[in-house]
Amino acid sequence: MNLSIGFNTIQNVTTRNAKSKLRGNTEALYILTKLNNVRFEFIFTYLINNSKRLFSTVMAVVRAFESSKQYRELKLRGAVVQNKQLRILPLEQLYSTVNGVWNLSSEQGNLGTLFVTNVRVVWFANFSEAFNVSVPYLHMKTIRVRDSKFGKAMVVETSEQVSASCALRWVTGEPSPLSSLAATFLDSKSIPKRR
Repeated sequence: MNLSIGFNTIQNVTTRNAKSKLRGNTEALYILTKLNNVRFEFIFTYLINNSKRLFSTVMAVVRAFESSKQYRELKLRGAVVQNKQLRILPLEQLYSTVNGVWNLSSEQGNLGTLFVTNVRVVWFANFSEAFNVSVPYLHMKTIRVRDSKFGKAMVVETSEQVSASCALRWVTGEPSPLSSLAATFLDSKSIPKRR
């Protein structure tokens, strides 16, 4: 029998004592998952006595996966900006800060600031730091400069790997910062190759 549990389905991982028909009282690994609004609980025990390293390894890998989500997943309205400054992730480097960038959603725009790092692009609205979006390069599908009713707009289309695909549109008051931003994104060293 084989079992595969996707990391994105895991809700909780714990160890606690359990009663096993084979082992009696023993330590067990409990993995609580959720898929399509249905919850599943998996309980694992050791086959070899005093072999606790496997459970601690599983828990460490799940913690590492959870702590690296900001490097991989699109985040809307997260705690990514504080006092109008980007909250830098470990090993992240800020390349550029561009003020006066309009986020075009529906028929209106919101004035804000765009940060470009080696990991992601972050935009936040000047009126509220909580109105923001963080888009890791790993989540970007295409980047284009297109015409809009507001002028030239940089359009970032995201992939559907983790969440629904979306297109983000940003406009600056001048075309030159927009062209250089698009060039920065399209630089092969900045965006990992997608397979």
